[in-house]
Amino acid sequence: MNTLEFDSLHLEFGMKRILSGIYMKCTTGQIVGLLGRNGSGKSCLMQIVFGTMPAASKSVRFNNTRLMENQLAKRIIAYLPQSDLLPPFVTFTQALKLYNIDKEKILAHFPELANCLERKSSEVSGGQRRLFEVLLVLYTNHPFCILDEPFSGLMPLHIEKLKELFKFEKHRKGIIVTDHMHRHIREIADKLYLLTNGTTYRVKTEEQLVELGYLNEL
Repeated sequence: MNTLEFDSLHLEFGMKRILSGIYMKCTTGQIVGLLGRNGSGKSCLMQIVFGTMPAASKSVRFNNTRLMENQLAKRIIAYLPQSDLLPPFVTFTQALKLYNIDKEKILAHFPELANCLERKSSEVSGGQRRLFEVLLVLYTNHPFCILDEPFSGLMPLHIEKLKELFKFEKHRKGIIVTDHMHRHIREIADKLYLLTNGTTYRVKTEEQLVELGYLNEL
């Protein structure tokens, strides 16, 4: 079983503290959900863990071994940013080759994407692009993946299919996911954290989400 663990993350913009009291842990076989209001720093946290955003300090550990930046980006973690993953000039078929993923693996669950394979990322709808990008990251051989807003712009049917795929794929990897559609995250998460005021809290009940100010009421 693999473990990804991170803490001691500190991030400030000017005089404003964004992240300080951070601790999260994910193991193979788990979907870990991260909740937080817009502007709470969720995307910054994920970028720091992946290694694309600098921080004043951080400790990211894979199986109790501290990771360096190149390991984060190349071998351990696959990352879906909140913005587009694919450049506009890359076709879906080219992306599959880059990620070393068999197209049949994707078409088995989403045959409607067959018509998009030879199109550039800029030539498909935003929903089609997002769905394909989520699948690229999910099907990598990396032991962990981090997904920032994977359900954004997707049809409800595709969201439900993805949720089932997440639950299936977690048996071979750990998945950390955040999305403003918090009910979907709460439905699939084996473990749930809330990021508020720069600090992560381990939450187990809806009452805690209310107490910490994330939900207004039950």
